[in-house]
Amino acid sequence: CKLTHMDEKTIRSILNEYGYINADVLFRDDVTMDQFIDVLDRNKSYVPMLILLNKVDLVDDAYIEELKKYIPEFIPISADKNTNIDELKDLIFDNLNLVRVYLKPQGRKADMEDPLVIKKGSTVIDACGKLHREFVKNFRHAKVWGTSVKFPGQKVGPDHVLDDEDVLRIILKK
Repeated sequence: CKLTHMDEKTIRSILNEYGYINADVLFRDDVTMDQFIDVLDRNKSYVPMLILLNKVDLVDDAYIEELKKYIPEFIPISADKNTNIDELKDLIFDNLNLVRVYLKPQGRKADMEDPLVIKKGSTVIDACGKLHREFVKNFRHAKVWGTSVKFPGQKVGPDHVLDDEDVLRIILKK
């Protein structure tokens, strides 16, 4: 994008100051010198955000369309009328990069009410560590039902990566 706050000479001098002699730098936004230095210093972290507009039940659709010119990506919600609240919950859950794993004790049905919530990309042994450290020590294998396996009840090892809404049964050494 077009940079209005810095020129190429300034960018080169800042990079040289931080020890970068040969680098490809990609700017996706018109940043200031301070923002560029913050990225190189790694003393600040820029996190994603969601823009919510509440009380949309009090305005008409034309006003919301007018706002889209100024605020391109927002979620119109109404807490009073419950408008878009479920979509907001799903979006927040997706952006947190979490997965729900349902546990199935031996000889019983899976508990589909209270899942174990772990980070996306977690393995079976990571899930065991969240439950109890003895599960990690005495782990033998696990059985998984869900999208992360080829067939239901597949026997997996400790390094198997779990997907959202998988059902997990842990088998321990005796």
